[in-house]
Amino acid sequence: MRVDDTRAFDLQAHRGGAGLWPENTLEAFGRSLALGVSTLELDVHLTAEDDVVVSHDPTVADARLIRRLGRRDLPPTMPLLRQVASLLADREATGVRLNLEIKYDALAASEVTSRTDFVSVVVDALRIDGLVGRTSIQCFDWGVLRLVGEVEPRLARNLLVSPTYLGHTEDGRPSRWFGGEEVGEDFVATAAARGFDAISPIHGSPYLSGVGDPAYRPFTDAALVAAAHEAGLAVVPYVVDDPPTMRHLADLGVDGLITNRPDRLRAVLAGAGLPVPEAHPD
Repeated sequence: MRVDDTRAFDLQAHRGGAGLWPENTLEAFGRSLALGVSTLELDVHLTAEDDVVVSHDPTVADARLIRRLGRRDLPPTMPLLRQVASLLADREATGVRLNLEIKYDALAASEVTSRTDFVSVVVDALRIDGLVGRTSIQCFDWGVLRLVGEVEPRLARNLLVSPTYLGHTEDGRPSRWFGGEEVGEDFVATAAARGFDAISPIHGSPYLSGVGDPAYRPFTDAALVAAAHEAGLAVVPYVVDDPPTMRHLADLGVDGLITNRPDRLRAVLAGAGLPVPEAHPD
């Protein structure tokens, strides 16, 4: 592996390790801490009481439902962000970071909340819970990340990248995911100019099968990794679950991986003689 062993490889448990445990639950986050990860990746929405709730909810209809609920109406498996903060404190996992995806849907999220309100509430919650210094905010939406930088410059900002969100609309207008930002054809250069800290690109397609599939076409390749590093951006691809693709991307020099299977990534790192994150058992 060509991973730079002078810095820790960022092992991010996607939704707490969704390939092993119920996603975005305290059970998943607790088990990932016990296993040993460097970052808990999670998704957030807002409730009617402006609580930050940890949930993916892939449809706008579900997001609308959450926005109507108060904390007393939430399902018991749907934790609040403050409960994740308490879990980290209880486990004394001071070195574990959060990578928090603001689930703003540029195509329809205005029906739920605005970029400004979403960012403001999330940032306030992170401040209250003392999480600002150990949290990165990730989003496909450039406008959300711009607002995060304006509201709380201490938060790291990671751009989620997929070709789907980089293209123009059918009538030739810029992608709505640009949030009014002027994004050049070289998205890496634009992300660096905006002061982002990292890019998290999709690794390739089909992403579920990975490099072993003859039909696989990479998006995260050596040229992209080199360009990002030259621009001062870390590279943390998503979502990588099979060991061959994990090893391939590590050989390219990525800085970390977002995975549903943190157990497999730990084994890949250990097999290469690289350090693995500290475990924080109950």
